[in-house]
Amino acid sequence: MKALFLHFIVEHEHKEAFLELAHRIAKSDGFVNLNELTYIRGWMLELGLESWESTKSASLTTSDLIGNLQDERLKRIFLAEMLLLIFADGSYTDEEKQIAEHMRELFGCSLETFEKLKAWVEEMNRLKVNGMQLILEG
Repeated sequence: MKALFLHFIVEHEHKEAFLELAHRIAKSDGFVNLNELTYIRGWMLELGLESWESTKSASLTTSDLIGNLQDERLKRIFLAEMLLLIFADGSYTDEEKQIAEHMRELFGCSLETFEKLKAWVEEMNRLKVNGMQLILEG
């Protein structure tokens, strides 16, 4: 699925941080689902980093990874796109809930805004399923 907001991420360092965060989230439940992998590959293409590979040290914390992200709009973009990834495999595990809450706190996102973003992601996923049903079943 094409990302909706990645064209706003212009700095190379932010692009790499975005992909690293996505990589960490995708493998957080111990298994990278095909849908998650599809999201990440699409993002790599869209960001112009087709051959990107995770090179960040595992000891680098998430807050270190995204700590220099100051733009509030970029923070919401990261959060919205990561929520799309979290829900890509159709589940919302305890590990993913903890990651989402940690990102919300790191980005200083209010609980109200976070819940709106999450509801939007859930609706996007519902619409994708409905569209697929229309295509397959008529």
